[in-house]
Amino acid sequence: MKDKHYVKVTRDQVQSARALIDFSGGEDKVDPVIVKIARAQRPTRPQRAAS
Repeated sequence: MKDKHYVKVTRDQVQSARALIDFSGGEDKVDPVIVKIARAQRPTRPQRAAS
């Protein structure tokens, strides 16, 4: 099983990653890290309380 790595990103970074994917013509045209940033999800309440 893979360990999960958590990195904090801002909403601006997520929006920028999504825009880059749109401008580039799809997820397959950009770096996989950009795709991960674009798919970032907000932490759940317990995760937010722990940080």
